[in-house]
Amino acid sequence: MKNLSLKFLAIFTVALLVSSSLLAQTEHNKWNVGLHANFTGYKGDLGNGFFSTRNMSLGTSLSASRYISPYFDVTGKIGWSEVKFRDTDGVYAYNGSYAQSVGTQNGDWRFKGDLFNVAANLKLKSNNGWLLKEETGIAPYLIGGLGFTYFNGTSTKNMVTDNSDSNFTLYYGAGVNFRLSERLNLVLEAGIYNPMTDVYDGIDEKTVSYANVDDSNDHFLQYSVGLTFSLGKIQDADGDGIADRKDKCPETPEGVAVDDYGCAIDSDCDGFPDYLDKCPEVAGTIQGCPDTDGDGIADKDDACPKVKGTKALKGCPDTDGDGVTDAKDKCPKTPKGTKVDKDGCPVDVDTDKDGIVDRLDKCPRTPGVASNNGCPEEKKAPVYFDRVVHFNFGKTYIRKVDISILNEVVAQMKEYPSVNAKVEGNTDWIGDNVLNQRISEKRAEVVKKYLVSKGIDANRISTVAYGETRPIATNETAAGRAKNRRVEIKIRIQ
Repeated sequence: MKNLSLKFLAIFTVALLVSSSLLAQTEHNKWNVGLHANFTGYKGDLGNGFFSTRNMSLGTSLSASRYISPYFDVTGKIGWSEVKFRDTDGVYAYNGSYAQSVGTQNGDWRFKGDLFNVAANLKLKSNNGWLLKEETGIAPYLIGGLGFTYFNGTSTKNMVTDNSDSNFTLYYGAGVNFRLSERLNLVLEAGIYNPMTDVYDGIDEKTVSYANVDDSNDHFLQYSVGLTFSLGKIQDADGDGIADRKDKCPETPEGVAVDDYGCAIDSDCDGFPDYLDKCPEVAGTIQGCPDTDGDGIADKDDACPKVKGTKALKGCPDTDGDGVTDAKDKCPKTPKGTKVDKDGCPVDVDTDKDGIVDRLDKCPRTPGVASNNGCPEEKKAPVYFDRVVHFNFGKTYIRKVDISILNEVVAQMKEYPSVNAKVEGNTDWIGDNVLNQRISEKRAEVVKKYLVSKGIDANRISTVAYGETRPIATNETAAGRAKNRRVEIKIRIQ
């Protein structure tokens, strides 16, 4: 019988390894193996030793586990335990009801032997990202599956009897996984093997002729403590020694010192990691260095660290912008653009050779005259330049005959860019006053629009409308009314 059981164990071991190799062809390829110490208690016809240390013995087991998803692992386990139990005060004790029924009192009934087990289980994890984070350090789980058990031992009442048997078994239990490191885990588990038979303890309906014999299956509660070791290469994309699943900075450059979260160390906590921080021991804002005066130049590079300055002068101020720092400038209020010497004082240079030194010349690169501050002399604009265009009755469009007049205005304003124009709109008195006012406004605007279309800046042209209020001739005759339907353009010195 023992040889047969060993054959069964070999068959199940091979089956477990084959199933493991098949599982390895999945996506994640995450395996771990473990070594466990077992303490097994019995419950059956002789009594309940699930919580009795006196009836427990040490055993051992090996495990292999395959990650399937955040929720499930598949595990395989093969193990051995010594099991024993002695009924000292129950039905099968020396003075128990069984002894009284058969009229003999030869001692307590007991059994002892080796229990071998192989099982394939499905583990439901709590660290699935829903109940607990997947990377949590302490993760409870539930486990259950199907396996095979083989018992080889003895049963004793009046005499010692060999007792060997095997059967398929159910396994179910719970445990807690403690993550010690990226690879190493401590596992505590308690589970029940139910071999679905009542013969392992030597007592069943066939071996004992006793009306009160219990026909329930024998059960074995196994407590285990073990270490499991994760196989395969740890995923660490940036090679900083922190697994990707824990790495909050997964793209840290190679060789950079990192903290427990995979992020570059920032000793002074200024937001600049040490490998980029020019002043790693002092908090700062310019590449990690202090900038006391806030001028954008780090104190270590700032010749005037307590006063705002410019980069061109290494952080020192230059109020008049002449290129000489205030500390060395003997003429600190030199006008902007003035050429200065090494002391910051003006140098009398006449770039355009017009006889006016650059510091007094408003046009230092263009020859000019003193009367115009070194700029070219402007032509004098006439005191005034007036033109008039007329409109047909009730109309606001420009007549072809008046185009040449408006072009004269354009030419005059272009020749004298310092003058402005005032455009005044008028009507005769025929019609409603309000309507005439609107017509005069439109006539003034259409003239302005024409001048702008010819290149005159709109800001140089103002418009006003008088309606019928400013006639220049009688409105009693057609000829007089024709003169009153007009727009006057008046050019004056700015």
